[in-house]
Amino acid sequence: MIDWIHSIGAGALQGFTEFLPVSSSGHLFLYRNLFGADIDTPLVILLHVGTLIAVLFFLRKEIFSIFQGLWSRELRSLRLTAAIVAGTLPAVIVGLAIKGFLDSYLSVNWVIAANLWITGVLLFLSDRLQRERIPLFEVGIRSGVLIGLFQAAAILPGISRSGITLFGALLLGLKREAALQFSFLLSIPAILGGFVLEAGSITVSGPNMAGFLVSIGTGWMALWFLYQLAKIRKLFFFSIYCWTVGFIVLFL
Repeated sequence: MIDWIHSIGAGALQGFTEFLPVSSSGHLFLYRNLFGADIDTPLVILLHVGTLIAVLFFLRKEIFSIFQGLWSRELRSLRLTAAIVAGTLPAVIVGLAIKGFLDSYLSVNWVIAANLWITGVLLFLSDRLQRERIPLFEVGIRSGVLIGLFQAAAILPGISRSGITLFGALLLGLKREAALQFSFLLSIPAILGGFVLEAGSITVSGPNMAGFLVSIGTGWMALWFLYQLAKIRKLFFFSIYCWTVGFIVLFL
């Protein structure tokens, strides 16, 4: 029974925190550290696939438009695809370089707490950035690489991938909706890459599949909720959450 509880709990946690800017990796590490949950890499990858399905459904119109443009060789779709690929590379390089160090030294509570505070600051600043002029299909390779460098920092548990890429995109002048869309599009190759690398080790069981299904539903809910708050510049609510959780973690 405990396996079912941990898997469902991890699925809900992954779904909500993958897209809400509060760091899914940080919360999963904390969940493991505090409750002794058996959350191994294969389960984490399976839960990420659940959130991948959620983002594919949520951005189905934009994704269809990109593929339609690629089929007809439209410059704007080719440019956006190149930007997504370029934005993915920094995270891949950094992830491979520090994987062992990450598991051994960067998943302790005080490191996660410090990174959550950093995430809170970035979210607080995101509400105040005003340089919104670039729509989604005008994002180029240069912007993709720069946003990808921000995404690479999210390898650290406690640094939110969606939060830091959203901040980077807004800093570079993307329109708020475009910044959200590009941030979510960047998550697709990252999750697919992790799935390909670990597909052979994924264990299909009742508890794991329950967590997988929960991560799909909660992932979609998180995407919708973040869209609403980001558009009305209310990300500071997540800042307060990150600062509070970071503070509490230090005393656990």
